[in-house]
Amino acid sequence: MQSRNRISMNLLTACSCLVIASLVLSGRALAEMDDPAMFDQMMAFMGVGLENPIDAALTAGSPSLNDPPIDFPNANATRAMSINPRGDIVGSYTIGSATHGYLLSDGNFTSIDYPGSVFTEIWGINARGDMIGRYRIAGDGSSRTRGFLLSRDGSFTDISVGNHKYTLPTGISPSGDVVGCFHDTNFLVDMRGYVQRGSSVNIFEAFPSSMHNGVTRGGELIVGISFDSATTVHSYVVTKKGITTFDFPTPGVTFTEVWDVNPSGTIVGYYNPVTSHGFVLDANGFRTIDVENALWTRIFGINPQGDMVGNYADRNNRIHGFLIRRN
Repeated sequence: MQSRNRISMNLLTACSCLVIASLVLSGRALAEMDDPAMFDQMMAFMGVGLENPIDAALTAGSPSLNDPPIDFPNANATRAMSINPRGDIVGSYTIGSATHGYLLSDGNFTSIDYPGSVFTEIWGINARGDMIGRYRIAGDGSSRTRGFLLSRDGSFTDISVGNHKYTLPTGISPSGDVVGCFHDTNFLVDMRGYVQRGSSVNIFEAFPSSMHNGVTRGGELIVGISFDSATTVHSYVVTKKGITTFDFPTPGVTFTEVWDVNPSGTIVGYYNPVTSHGFVLDANGFRTIDVENALWTRIFGINPQGDMVGNYADRNNRIHGFLIRRN
């Protein structure tokens, strides 16, 4: 068992409200890239790629991580993406070149693969134990990615949106609302966030490029990200009253990615500069969370109790999952 890492939590601002930003994005250039390059860039933003190592360790601090790193046995990379009220954690792991999904429940790992797939990731789990993720099958075209629902009874259902090349579910609410994004050629132009309720899909058209990432019961709160370019990313919150956009409030930040929200409105995600730092945004403002001595830290999930999961890279650039339990 690896030694427990520590995290640094710094209150950067006491501002408890978000800044309402204009939804008019005209005049901001959209970069054009070949599809494979764009897909790799997007997947790196989504936390599945490795960042370049940096020379200096991140600032140490307290409190400590409550649990050891989350490492699937014999995996060279393990990612923790979502946690439900019961404390069940889902994510993905890689052994060699093969990536599989997993469920971590009561300290026990269960490997999960969509039937017939050559690639599976689990991205979300709700209070009922329903899970959502994405998969690929051999001979289905270069990098074509489909979405699926794994119900608590163990049955798989394809939930891909139409015939789009990429369907990327990222979150599922207690009521079964699924959020994510889809696109076909250029994710800076044709990627759209969506909410899926059964066979009904509501497409989000507020930005030229968007990705819904987190959702609360009934779709009351939805969080996600929008792309100005391949290197400029903003976060947004959607409520019944409208849309709010925001960026992490520190000089030099070029991307801010929010990945989940809990019923109390606490938001988690990560931002740059130089390398990724995790953050929490609640009524007390923004806090930075860095795993000590990590090359980067990213937070992807939060449950109603405030427990958080995410990923970090150690000094050897190996990816581990982590859990921070609310004290």
